[in-house]
Amino acid sequence: MSERRTRVTDIVLFTVLVYSATVALQVYQPVTGGYFNLGESMIYTAAIVSTPLVAGLAGGIGASLADLSTGYAVFAPGTLIIKFVEGYAAGLLLRKLKGIHGVFKAVLTSSVYAFSFLLVSTMLWSGGVYVGPSQWLLFTFTQPYVEVSTTVWISIGVFIGGLALIALLKKYISSGEICSFAIAGLLMVLGYFLYEYYVSNPLQGREPLAAIAEIPVNFGQVIAGISISTPIIAWLRKAGFIK
Repeated sequence: MSERRTRVTDIVLFTVLVYSATVALQVYQPVTGGYFNLGESMIYTAAIVSTPLVAGLAGGIGASLADLSTGYAVFAPGTLIIKFVEGYAAGLLLRKLKGIHGVFKAVLTSSVYAFSFLLVSTMLWSGGVYVGPSQWLLFTFTQPYVEVSTTVWISIGVFIGGLALIALLKKYISSGEICSFAIAGLLMVLGYFLYEYYVSNPLQGREPLAAIAEIPVNFGQVIAGISISTPIIAWLRKAGFIK
Protein backbone atom coordinates (compact mmCIF):
# COMPACT_ATOMS: atom_id res chain seq x y z
CA MET A 1 0.00 0.00 0.00
CA SER A 2 2.86 2.34 0.88
CA GLU A 3 4.51 1.76 -2.50
CA ARG A 4 1.19 2.42 -4.24
CA ARG A 5 0.80 5.71 -2.39
CA THR A 6 4.35 6.62 -3.41
CA ARG A 7 3.54 5.99 -7.08
CA VAL A 8 0.38 8.09 -6.86
CA THR A 9 2.42 10.88 -5.28
CA ASP A 10 4.98 10.59 -8.09
CA ILE A 11 2.25 10.80 -10.73
CA VAL A 12 0.75 13.92 -9.15
CA LEU A 13 4.15 15.57 -8.64
CA PHE A 14 5.46 14.94 -12.14
CA THR A 15 2.12 15.78 -13.76
CA VAL A 16 2.37 19.22 -12.15
CA LEU A 17 6.02 19.54 -13.22
CA VAL A 18 5.25 18.52 -16.82
CA TYR A 19 2.33 20.97 -16.94
CA SER A 20 4.45 23.78 -15.48
CA ALA A 21 7.36 23.18 -17.87
CA THR A 22 4.98 23.02 -20.84
CA VAL A 23 3.26 26.33 -20.12
CA ALA A 24 6.37 28.15 -18.83
CA LEU A 25 7.64 28.83 -22.34
CA GLN A 26 5.51 28.47 -25.46
CA VAL A 27 6.67 29.56 -28.90
CA TYR A 28 3.76 29.61 -31.34
CA GLN A 29 4.20 27.81 -34.69
CA PRO A 30 1.88 29.50 -37.25
CA VAL A 31 2.18 26.76 -39.90
CA THR A 32 0.51 24.07 -37.79
CA GLY A 33 -1.01 26.09 -34.95
CA GLY A 34 1.15 24.19 -32.45
CA TYR A 35 3.86 25.43 -30.13
CA PHE A 36 7.38 24.71 -28.92
CA ASN A 37 7.67 23.99 -25.19
CA LEU A 38 9.97 22.57 -22.51
CA GLY A 39 7.73 19.75 -21.25
CA GLU A 40 10.09 16.98 -22.37
CA SER A 41 12.56 17.97 -19.65
CA MET A 42 10.20 16.83 -16.88
CA ILE A 43 9.04 13.73 -18.76
CA TYR A 44 12.66 12.55 -19.05
CA THR A 45 13.35 13.40 -15.42
CA ALA A 46 10.27 11.42 -14.36
CA ALA A 47 11.41 8.45 -16.45
CA ILE A 48 14.69 8.19 -14.56
CA VAL A 49 13.43 9.10 -11.09
CA SER A 50 10.31 6.92 -11.11
CA THR A 51 8.78 4.20 -13.29
CA PRO A 52 7.83 4.04 -16.99
CA LEU A 53 4.14 4.16 -16.06
CA VAL A 54 4.60 7.28 -13.92
CA ALA A 55 6.56 9.02 -16.70
CA GLY A 56 3.91 8.05 -19.24
CA LEU A 57 0.93 9.16 -17.19
CA ALA A 58 2.59 12.39 -16.03
CA GLY A 59 3.66 13.20 -19.58
CA GLY A 60 0.30 12.48 -21.16
CA ILE A 61 -1.90 14.10 -18.52
CA GLY A 62 0.33 17.08 -17.75
CA ALA A 63 0.96 18.01 -21.39
CA SER A 64 -2.65 17.53 -22.51
CA LEU A 65 -3.88 19.71 -19.63
CA ALA A 66 -1.42 22.35 -20.84
CA ASP A 67 -2.97 22.16 -24.32
CA LEU A 68 -6.47 22.49 -22.90
CA SER A 69 -5.68 25.45 -20.65
CA THR A 70 -3.58 27.53 -23.06
CA GLY A 71 -5.73 27.56 -26.19
CA TYR A 72 -4.42 24.47 -27.99
CA ALA A 73 -7.30 22.09 -27.23
CA VAL A 74 -7.23 20.58 -30.74
CA PHE A 75 -3.93 18.91 -29.83
CA ALA A 76 -5.00 17.59 -26.40
CA PRO A 77 -6.29 14.12 -27.45
CA GLY A 78 -3.16 13.43 -29.48
CA THR A 79 -0.90 14.83 -26.78
CA LEU A 80 -2.44 12.54 -24.16
CA ILE A 81 -1.42 9.46 -26.17
CA ILE A 82 1.81 10.74 -27.73
CA LYS A 83 3.34 12.03 -24.50
CA PHE A 84 2.26 8.87 -22.65
CA VAL A 85 4.09 6.74 -25.23
CA GLU A 86 7.14 9.03 -25.03
CA GLY A 87 7.38 8.85 -21.24
CA TYR A 88 6.70 5.13 -21.06
CA ALA A 89 9.21 4.36 -23.82
CA ALA A 90 11.87 6.51 -22.15
CA GLY A 91 11.37 4.63 -18.88
CA LEU A 92 11.58 1.23 -20.56
CA LEU A 93 14.65 2.12 -22.62
CA LEU A 94 16.44 3.45 -19.55
CA ARG A 95 16.22 0.01 -17.95
CA LYS A 96 18.01 -1.43 -20.98
CA LEU A 97 20.58 1.26 -21.77
CA LYS A 98 21.32 3.28 -18.61
CA GLY A 99 24.61 1.49 -17.83
CA ILE A 100 26.36 2.40 -21.08
CA HIS A 101 29.53 4.36 -20.22
CA GLY A 102 33.00 4.91 -21.69
CA VAL A 103 35.24 7.81 -22.73
CA PHE A 104 34.66 7.36 -26.47
CA LYS A 105 30.91 7.04 -26.01
CA ALA A 106 30.92 10.15 -23.77
CA VAL A 107 32.82 12.23 -26.35
CA LEU A 108 30.65 10.96 -29.21
CA THR A 109 27.37 11.49 -27.33
CA SER A 110 28.24 15.01 -26.17
CA SER A 111 29.47 15.96 -29.65
CA VAL A 112 26.31 14.72 -31.39
CA TYR A 113 24.19 16.37 -28.73
CA ALA A 114 25.98 19.74 -29.01
CA PHE A 115 25.84 19.62 -32.82
CA SER A 116 22.12 18.83 -32.76
CA PHE A 117 21.49 21.70 -30.35
CA LEU A 118 23.47 24.12 -32.51
CA LEU A 119 21.69 22.99 -35.67
CA VAL A 120 18.22 23.36 -34.19
CA SER A 121 18.87 26.58 -32.27
CA THR A 122 20.53 28.46 -35.13
CA MET A 123 17.89 27.31 -37.64
CA LEU A 124 14.75 27.80 -35.55
CA TRP A 125 15.46 30.29 -32.77
CA SER A 126 17.97 32.78 -34.16
CA GLY A 127 16.35 36.15 -34.67
CA GLY A 128 13.00 37.15 -33.21
CA VAL A 129 10.26 34.91 -31.81
CA TYR A 130 7.11 35.43 -29.75
CA VAL A 131 7.41 33.56 -26.47
CA GLY A 132 5.17 32.73 -23.55
CA PRO A 133 1.56 31.48 -23.52
CA SER A 134 -0.89 33.74 -25.33
CA GLN A 135 -3.73 32.35 -23.25
CA TRP A 136 -4.19 30.64 -19.88
CA LEU A 137 -7.68 29.49 -18.91
CA LEU A 138 -9.84 32.64 -19.36
CA PHE A 139 -6.92 35.07 -19.45
CA THR A 140 -5.26 36.40 -22.61
CA PHE A 141 -1.70 37.74 -22.72
CA THR A 142 0.44 39.73 -25.12
CA GLN A 143 3.38 37.56 -26.09
CA PRO A 144 6.73 39.37 -25.73
CA TYR A 145 8.95 39.57 -28.81
CA VAL A 146 12.44 38.25 -28.04
CA GLU A 147 15.43 38.38 -30.36
CA VAL A 148 18.48 36.16 -29.80
CA SER A 149 21.49 36.22 -32.14
CA THR A 150 23.18 33.20 -33.69
CA THR A 151 26.35 33.98 -31.72
CA VAL A 152 24.47 33.59 -28.46
CA TRP A 153 23.11 30.19 -29.48
CA ILE A 154 26.56 29.00 -30.54
CA SER A 155 27.97 30.05 -27.17
CA ILE A 156 25.17 28.24 -25.34
CA GLY A 157 25.64 25.12 -27.49
CA VAL A 158 29.36 24.91 -26.80
CA PHE A 159 28.77 25.51 -23.08
CA ILE A 160 26.09 22.87 -22.58
CA GLY A 161 28.01 20.42 -24.78
CA GLY A 162 30.95 20.82 -22.39
CA LEU A 163 28.71 20.34 -19.37
CA ALA A 164 27.26 17.19 -20.91
CA LEU A 165 30.76 15.81 -21.53
CA ILE A 166 31.76 16.44 -17.92
CA ALA A 167 28.57 14.79 -16.61
CA LEU A 168 29.14 11.78 -18.88
CA LEU A 169 32.81 11.37 -17.93
CA LYS A 170 31.99 11.62 -14.22
CA LYS A 171 29.17 9.10 -14.77
CA TYR A 172 26.52 11.45 -13.39
CA ILE A 173 24.59 10.46 -16.49
CA SER A 174 25.27 7.79 -19.10
CA SER A 175 25.34 7.81 -22.89
CA GLY A 176 22.62 5.16 -22.75
CA GLU A 177 20.32 7.45 -20.78
CA ILE A 178 20.71 10.28 -23.27
CA CYS A 179 20.10 7.82 -26.13
CA SER A 180 16.96 6.58 -24.35
CA PHE A 181 15.59 10.12 -24.19
CA ALA A 182 16.49 10.74 -27.83
CA ILE A 183 14.76 7.56 -29.07
CA ALA A 184 11.64 8.25 -27.00
CA GLY A 185 11.69 11.82 -28.29
CA LEU A 186 11.77 10.62 -31.89
CA LEU A 187 8.60 8.64 -31.18
CA MET A 188 7.05 11.92 -30.04
CA VAL A 189 8.18 13.65 -33.25
CA LEU A 190 6.64 10.87 -35.35
CA GLY A 191 3.45 10.88 -33.28
CA TYR A 192 2.82 14.57 -33.75
CA PHE A 193 3.56 14.41 -37.46
CA LEU A 194 0.91 11.71 -37.90
CA TYR A 195 -1.59 13.49 -35.64
CA GLU A 196 -1.15 16.81 -37.41
CA TYR A 197 -1.27 15.24 -40.86
CA TYR A 198 -4.42 13.19 -40.26
CA VAL A 199 -6.26 15.08 -37.49
CA SER A 200 -5.32 18.57 -36.30
CA ASN A 201 -4.36 20.18 -39.61
CA PRO A 202 -7.54 19.03 -41.42
CA LEU A 203 -9.66 20.11 -38.42
CA GLN A 204 -8.08 23.57 -38.54
CA GLY A 205 -8.36 23.88 -42.30
CA ARG A 206 -4.60 23.62 -42.77
CA GLU A 207 -2.70 21.69 -45.41
CA PRO A 208 -1.89 18.19 -44.04
CA LEU A 209 1.66 18.32 -45.44
CA ALA A 210 2.29 21.41 -43.32
CA ALA A 211 2.92 18.91 -40.53
CA ILE A 212 6.41 18.52 -42.00
CA ALA A 213 7.25 22.03 -40.76
CA GLU A 214 6.68 20.92 -37.17
CA ILE A 215 9.25 18.09 -37.34
CA PRO A 216 12.32 20.28 -36.63
CA VAL A 217 10.37 22.16 -33.95
CA ASN A 218 9.50 18.96 -32.11
CA PHE A 219 13.03 17.68 -32.59
CA GLY A 220 14.10 20.93 -30.94
CA GLN A 221 11.87 20.06 -27.98
CA VAL A 222 13.77 16.79 -27.58
CA ILE A 223 17.11 18.61 -27.59
CA ALA A 224 15.84 21.23 -25.14
CA GLY A 225 14.36 18.51 -22.93
CA ILE A 226 17.70 16.69 -22.77
CA SER A 227 19.50 20.00 -22.16
CA ILE A 228 17.40 20.74 -19.09
CA SER A 229 16.95 17.22 -17.70
CA THR A 230 20.66 16.27 -17.95
CA PRO A 231 21.94 18.67 -15.25
CA ILE A 232 18.90 17.91 -13.07
CA ILE A 233 19.57 14.17 -13.29
CA ALA A 234 23.31 14.70 -12.76
CA TRP A 235 22.61 16.73 -9.61
CA LEU A 236 20.11 14.17 -8.28
CA ARG A 237 22.61 11.36 -8.85
CA LYS A 238 25.50 13.29 -7.28
CA ALA A 239 23.29 14.07 -4.27
CA GLY A 240 22.40 10.38 -3.92
CA PHE A 241 18.70 10.69 -4.68
CA ILE A 242 18.92 8.28 -7.63
CA LYS A 243 21.35 5.49 -8.48
